[in-house]
Amino acid sequence: MNEQASSNPNVDERTPTPPVDLQEVGTQLMEEARGHDSGRAALTLTPTGGGPLKQTLLALCAGQGLAEHPSPGPATIQVLTGVGTLTSGGDELRLTPGSWAPVPLDRHAVSAEEDLLALLTVVPGTR
Repeated sequence: MNEQASSNPNVDERTPTPPVDLQEVGTQLMEEARGHDSGRAALTLTPTGGGPLKQTLLALCAGQGLAEHPSPGPATIQVLTGVGTLTSGGDELRLTPGSWAPVPLDRHAVSAEEDLLALLTVVPGTR
């Protein structure tokens, strides 16, 4: 376990020590997602106890997604690899490699058309 994880209960013991190679960690996380029935895996990179931001690396296998849910605060999604869709209300936003988008505070969902690796950034508790 790294020092950062042992001192902060909001950090997974797998949380890498900076600087983080998002592609390398993302490749490992995608492999983990492939091993889960849910077809997804996530890893917190920025502890909520250490500042106002929470950043999570999210891996979704093709055909999988996150069911509709509200955002815990202002958020963005940045796609590193893969293709997906961010849905809110009747609106759909296509997500492709390199794309960045704000996440609606309203109920929304994310689905992966291809294996999707994305960085979610949230400011929790500021709705």
